[in-house]
Amino acid sequence: MPQISEARMKELADNWNAETNDPDTEEWRDDLTPQEAEIIADWDYGYADGMHQLCQEIMALQREGERHG
Repeated sequence: MPQISEARMKELADNWNAETNDPDTEEWRDDLTPQEAEIIADWDYGYADGMHQLCQEIMALQREGERHG
């Protein structure tokens, strides 16, 4: 499997970090190699998992505050 250069990884990270709810900001994904797509999928999963955990922690703190309110 070919290695992804440091410059390409930076480009991928920059594109990934620049995404918004605008579908035009996701067009760069159309040109990913299978290896790059796997990396991006991992980043997407990590983001979604992190957001889920953050929401759980916020809800737990809110419940705790309501108990001691």
